[in-house]
Amino acid sequence: MAKTLMTTLDELTGTRRYSMFVVWFCSDKDKRETWEEFTSKNNYKNMDYKYAEENWLLDEGIQKGIKYYMKLQHSEKMKNIYDKMYQQALNGDVQSAKYLMDFSKDFFASDKTSELDNLLSGIDLGEEVDDDE
Repeated sequence: MAKTLMTTLDELTGTRRYSMFVVWFCSDKDKRETWEEFTSKNNYKNMDYKYAEENWLLDEGIQKGIKYYMKLQHSEKMKNIYDKMYQQALNGDVQSAKYLMDFSKDFFASDKTSELDNLLSGIDLGEEVDDDE
């Protein structure tokens, strides 16, 4: 069964309380609710942001949660850039098409060996190598 975002965060941070903080902390500052709204809604009574900043942000589990969440955000942002470049390339933008080609070479290449090389590497041709040649 696939894990949800929050389940994974719970495992990384240790508690749902910390996971909720990670999601709030990593959200866009212009779009997220205020600290007061967040603490009130999530029953963080008398929780001071300065305390969370000085203590929670130093916690190894919370740092792992932040890194995981930011990696997910990065993937989404890269997809948005890819989609935008794709549309521009379809409209004739040569630089966008070049970006897509370069991106595809790096992103979609799982390793440096081709499928043919992988297939051939498992075949024993039974030939002996002559050292005199």
